[in-house]
Amino acid sequence: MKLSLVIPTYKKQREVLDQLERLYGYLSRKNPDFELIFIIDGYVDNTKDILNKYIQENSLVNAKVFGYTKNKGKGYAIRYGMKKATGDIIGFIDADTDIQIRTLGYALNEIYIPDVMAVIPSKLHKDSNVEMTLKRKLFSYGLTMINRTLLNLPKSIDDVGCGLKLFKRELVKRMLPNLKVNRFAIDSEILNEIGRVGYRVSVIPFFLNKNRSDSTSANIREVSRMLKDIFMISKSNSNLLVSKLIKIYR
Repeated sequence: MKLSLVIPTYKKQREVLDQLERLYGYLSRKNPDFELIFIIDGYVDNTKDILNKYIQENSLVNAKVFGYTKNKGKGYAIRYGMKKATGDIIGFIDADTDIQIRTLGYALNEIYIPDVMAVIPSKLHKDSNVEMTLKRKLFSYGLTMINRTLLNLPKSIDDVGCGLKLFKRELVKRMLPNLKVNRFAIDSEILNEIGRVGYRVSVIPFFLNKNRSDSTSANIREVSRMLKDIFMISKSNSNLLVSKLIKIYR
């Protein structure tokens, strides 16, 4: 089965080549039928030129680079990349190398199971290896609690924000028209859509490297935007439920 992996990229010109090299090398051995789709979420540095030059010089035929002028957010970039994906399996991963490559290995093994439609890593999985500061733990637990309270998350989900997820193409085609969030709450929106349709989700261990880059999503401004988007998704759920009830009782 062909894998399409979307890599949303913003201000990552220092790390992006390392990610390209390790993903390309790993997938060439693990899953040779693949495409890496880099989405430059705003031409604010030299990421596009750096990627295109490296890809051309090394004849990396399975790597593609797209983008646009203005920064629009992780959610927009993921949707943009998914629309260009041609694989039977479609997913996304962060542009830096913070996530250990074995997490992707676990995800690929699980997504091949016939009735598994989505694979979601969790920092809380018993086999995960993640070191987090107290601030980061509180943020992660609080975010998951808010999501579980307000949204239709699949029952097995206990972590929302891990930067790697895989889906069968059938699921992507079903949920993509309903995805509207442009920034970091895209993970919440995707899990809400999966919870609504009821497909089987496999939760896997999550492995992070010790020396990691700073998370863009953890600043106060982005957290506020994230919460606003989560409430918007919750409101959409309520509106949909009301519409269904009206149709039933007419």
